[in-house]
Amino acid sequence: MPKASELSLEDVRAALAHDKSILQSVCRIIFSAIYLGFFTSVLFTHIPTSRMYDEAYAVYSILATSGGDAVTESSPMKFFNIGQLSDAFDWLNNSFVPSVFVTQDQNGYDLDAEDYARIGLFNKALGGVMIRVINRESTDCTPDNYLYDLYKECHEDPVSDFRYILFLSLNATEASQYLAEWKAEDTWINNSTDKAVISVLTYNGELEGYVVTELTLTLNQGGFVTPTALARPTISAPYGDQSSYASDILVWICMAASNIWAMSRVLRWRYKEKCPSRRDMIIRVFSLFSVEVVLCVFYAVWATIVSLLHNTDFQESISTYADPFNVDEVGSAEAISSLISVIGDLESIAQYTEALRVIGAIVIALLCLQILNRFRFHPQLNILTRTVASALTQFGAFFVVFIVIFTGFTIIGSMIFGDHAKEFSSLVNSMASCINMLFGQFNFDSIKNVSFSVAFYWSYMIVVGIVLMNMMLAIVLDAYDQVSKESYRKAANLKLASRVSSICWDMVCELRIVLFVRKTVVSRGKIRPSELERALQNNKINQKVTEESMKDMFKHTGPGDEAIRATLQYIQEGIEIVHVNALKSGEADSNGEETITTVNVASKMTA
Repeated sequence: MPKASELSLEDVRAALAHDKSILQSVCRIIFSAIYLGFFTSVLFTHIPTSRMYDEAYAVYSILATSGGDAVTESSPMKFFNIGQLSDAFDWLNNSFVPSVFVTQDQNGYDLDAEDYARIGLFNKALGGVMIRVINRESTDCTPDNYLYDLYKECHEDPVSDFRYILFLSLNATEASQYLAEWKAEDTWINNSTDKAVISVLTYNGELEGYVVTELTLTLNQGGFVTPTALARPTISAPYGDQSSYASDILVWICMAASNIWAMSRVLRWRYKEKCPSRRDMIIRVFSLFSVEVVLCVFYAVWATIVSLLHNTDFQESISTYADPFNVDEVGSAEAISSLISVIGDLESIAQYTEALRVIGAIVIALLCLQILNRFRFHPQLNILTRTVASALTQFGAFFVVFIVIFTGFTIIGSMIFGDHAKEFSSLVNSMASCINMLFGQFNFDSIKNVSFSVAFYWSYMIVVGIVLMNMMLAIVLDAYDQVSKESYRKAANLKLASRVSSICWDMVCELRIVLFVRKTVVSRGKIRPSELERALQNNKINQKVTEESMKDMFKHTGPGDEAIRATLQYIQEGIEIVHVNALKSGEADSNGEETITTVNVASKMTA
């Protein structure tokens, strides 16, 4: 290695180019982090989870009540305590109707018509309560069987679908009267019912959102009722008082910048002497444009939501529900059709919102992976990705063994406990219970009174929870140990890490110089890299860079002898890193393999 006082011009330029590639890598990380921040702002602007939770929980907690089993005048039947058909009627009359058909305030004074049916005083119910009853067809129970006389009538798959509506102009007493009248009808909820779905549409002006609440009562063939509830919140104003276009515009700017950079990379690859293979090109193009492609899908779904909310027919239908007396004919086919249409539109918006959440989560994951991928030039920041890559080669065989053992315990659990515990009543439930058992979230009391429960539980915990999990941990720790030794103990990697830190500080100082318009050649005790590169381009010097030639190049600015010597020493350190990279790259080429060492990755960042 040449002395710091005399360096090859070619080596100096190679060291400066290598430093520039590191700087570009750092800038790409910063850009991705900014990109991530802007999109996070967009995500919480278009899907305001905090507001949506407040609105949905307010309605859900009032309608889908839960608690103790005791039923008194002050504590009526609760939704999630419904166990049989008679409980469903008690809940409808004594809990649901008083909660929805509100015509008086908390002090007993009559409300104005526009304030009727406010659930929890803030969530205005719209149109009416839609009750959908799906019934099964009655049929004979295997008439040729000797058990026919014991049980003659059975029910087949659902064949009929009836809809009822309770308009919100009714008070609680009137609504209960209609429920009593419907109870006498054959199409109302009875033992032939498959399920009953009660839909309530609400709007909260404080939080700018709708909620479609669906309370479902499923009558199982065993005779018990399974209550389930779902509250689907949606926004009402895509760009209302609590949101703006600013975050979208910033994301679009980042998208454009990212696409321009990606296109320049693709063109550079295509016109290189050693053009990547078609397979490599496809992989590289996918990695470059994956975020932007998913973002386009995100905004396509968002545009669909906006168009549905701004639809004229939808808005006119919603506005008619401001006064509950606009429609007062109970059972009107036109009113039912209108409410079905509005609820259908809001359910579609809720489904698109769910899709928007998933797509947004994918974009966040891709941006985070992009940042992790851009850490690859750094010998220590890339330790996670390198550890995972190293461990994956050993995980293949381990997962085969794990899946076989886990599947065996899942089937055994379902067979032994399936008829006693809901947690093992199906293979899906059994699988979920085994996973919960693995992470300590399983309630052993649900099976403790069943034979072989202790043997099953401890066998599973020893084999899967202790042996297999510790084997997986050992694989990861072994891979991490190998990677960390390489990252933190190899001299070349330590030099590269120090170099990256120095370049980052240089970048901060450059920004400070640019912002405050300071015309200086020296920064952090050495000549600024940009000034040195400019001087090498403007001055014709021989093939050696020496202290004297440096003084000649900067004779008008006079950086000083100490700064020149520090600059030469700094360049020499960069040349050493470049030479180590070239040596390792040559060793890999001679063996016909691609090196995976950190320092070699750093030397190929400009490829």
